[in-house]
Amino acid sequence: MLGSPRKTDIKADNMNEDFYQEAVDKFIFKVKKGILYSENDVWVRVQDDGNLIGITDFLQKRGGDAIFVELPQKGKTVRRGDEISSLETIKAIVPVTSPLDGVIIEVNSTLNDKPELMNNDPYGDGWLALVSPSHLEEDRQYLMAAEKYFELMKSKIKNEVGKDGKKEV
Repeated sequence: MLGSPRKTDIKADNMNEDFYQEAVDKFIFKVKKGILYSENDVWVRVQDDGNLIGITDFLQKRGGDAIFVELPQKGKTVRRGDEISSLETIKAIVPVTSPLDGVIIEVNSTLNDKPELMNNDPYGDGWLALVSPSHLEEDRQYLMAAEKYFELMKSKIKNEVGKDGKKEV
């Protein structure tokens, strides 16, 4: 049986990682170094037992406070770009798309009782699913390093800033 991600392992990794940061108004947006990102604001951490995925700090801040997470179905085959989950917030329902092809082998069921983890710790305890990739090397061409995603995120933030200079969240 494949091992599932352990909260303590994820939390320990989170505390030792560096971030790129962008401050806009009262918001600080973080991009964790050392993991991959999709243009749809989903991160991928390549691991021996599968690829851990979750939403970025940008996506969770843009969406607002999580009140419910529709978890992906364990055992489901997913394709890159397919909606695999959604995050219900006080503002909207935010779709989450798969950054790669594969099979969902584990989901973070803690989010059923604590959806706020996606806001409080999007790169750690707020992870969404563990995916066994079908063709990771092919999918890598659609993923970007943290530095490149950071530049993309900054351009997205710039596009969302209103004429008065305040972020429209």
